[in-house]
Amino acid sequence: MYKPADASGPAQNVPVPVLPEVAKTETKEGAEAFAKYWFSILGYAYETGDTRALSKFSKPECAFCQGLVDDIDAAWAENKWISGGQIEIPVATAKPATDGSTQVVLQVLQKELVIHNQDGSPYQEKTPATNAGSVAVMKYADEGWVVNDLGLIR
Repeated sequence: MYKPADASGPAQNVPVPVLPEVAKTETKEGAEAFAKYWFSILGYAYETGDTRALSKFSKPECAFCQGLVDDIDAAWAENKWISGGQIEIPVATAKPATDGSTQVVLQVLQKELVIHNQDGSPYQEKTPATNAGSVAVMKYADEGWVVNDLGLIR
């Protein structure tokens, strides 16, 4: 049974996000579904420390993506763990770009996030909850969609 993380320990039995069938298609709907899936694997990485899927579906050139992977890896180092940080995507809208990529504009709601030391105490100041706009620049290739770039809309 799923148990979210708290000061007493990391999350347990976190459900692994499943790539929806539509997200495997080179369509507007596929791009939107994949972008939502990508943020679900980001949330999974926060809860579990497992950044493999996040790395797999992000191009190495995506500096923001790699920064997230590095930050999560660091947050889970030395027996630390993360509580909170769950992500919800109420809106995702895709539009083709002139360079052959697809841009997906998303509303990203993220819950407050706390990194805990081995004894459960906070490692640093908690990260407040956010409601932000993001844009994911994605391309469809042989393996399916991949995020080439990610940024916040300011």
